[in-house]
Amino acid sequence: MNPGASSPPTSPEPAAARRSPGLVVIAGTAPEPDETFIRRDLAGLRRHGWQVEVFGLNARFARRAPGRRRGAGRIRLAAALLRRAWRLRRRPAQALALLRAHRLAGRLADAAAESDLILAEFAWLTADLAAVAAAATGTPWVCAVHAWDLFTQPPGLLRARLADAARIVACSAAAAESVAACGIDAARTALIHHGVPLEDFPFRRFQPPAGAPLVAVGRLEAKKGFDLLIAALARLRAPEQPDLHLAGDGSQRAALEALAARLGVQSRVRFLGRLAPDAVRRLMASASLLVLPSRRMPDGDRDGIANVLIEAMALGVPVVTTTAGAAEEVVGDRLTGRLVPPDDVPALAAAIDELLGDAEQRGRLAQAARTTVETYFDSRSTGVALSSLLASHARVRPISSSRQPAP
Repeated sequence: MNPGASSPPTSPEPAAARRSPGLVVIAGTAPEPDETFIRRDLAGLRRHGWQVEVFGLNARFARRAPGRRRGAGRIRLAAALLRRAWRLRRRPAQALALLRAHRLAGRLADAAAESDLILAEFAWLTADLAAVAAAATGTPWVCAVHAWDLFTQPPGLLRARLADAARIVACSAAAAESVAACGIDAARTALIHHGVPLEDFPFRRFQPPAGAPLVAVGRLEAKKGFDLLIAALARLRAPEQPDLHLAGDGSQRAALEALAARLGVQSRVRFLGRLAPDAVRRLMASASLLVLPSRRMPDGDRDGIANVLIEAMALGVPVVTTTAGAAEEVVGDRLTGRLVPPDDVPALAAAIDELLGDAEQRGRLAQAARTTVETYFDSRSTGVALSSLLASHARVRPISSSRQPAP
């Protein structure tokens, strides 16, 4: 396990000499990103004094009116768009997507011209738009990279997308290694995990009684491997046969329901659909185990450090997952959870059976997992690290949240 994170040092400046800096964020959706982990990061940045404005690829939700860039400003924006599209010329569909987003690029550039830093979430079209706005305005940009945006791209395309970012923020060592593998100097990438607010995830002191359900949380897509979990459920030998509560939705739901019926466990599998974060937290807190049997897809897509693992570990829920993604960075087999090979139903069933039958092991793993989360994934410390890194590339430094006037 190597869950370290970087936190660039900053030198405090007199409060009178500083103003609250502006951060323009381009993500998949606005006014707030869909991803809980990104929303938490942005909330932390706001607490540290950043004025955050979010733009999304769902451009109809852009908060500001289309810009009225004229003369040299329009020329710089058009030139930046064309240069970036040319860089993507070997991927015509992506170059065309960028050109079609020219109005959003204009809005983003208008905001960037009045701001201090641009943050792109994911090394995808969002990064292209951030780079265009940066080139048109001179505002620096940083890219936060995650998982699918790295693992499914050819190295040359990834390098082209990230080449002119002032800094890259990776949320796992696997993500950082993927950036380095495409030819970008490893020193340009900072490893900063997505933190969880520990006050919202109190550690449960007692394991639930026998027969408490298994819980799985995630999109119902092939990458998550929930078909493997349903197959493992049918093989369990535990005296108290647990139910499976599956929270999430996606394209594989009908296929998973059919699989449960075919294996004769449909009465033991509850499909709960997509739940609000508070409901997910309550669901996990009631679980015997949190199981995430993710797999690696043919196109290279796989999980990074799945945030649901960190949340379950914070709560004291023992986790069972696979080595397909970056879970090994935080889950040590028989140390902080159980790891099994991907796509191995017998191994998955055996690990679940073993933990269900060993309350002492469950308690030991839960305590060690909580300690790991407190050490490496506390949102207070990860928030400081992210704010400090962004401040080192912004035009001004942020006012500390402790010095902000009370609302």
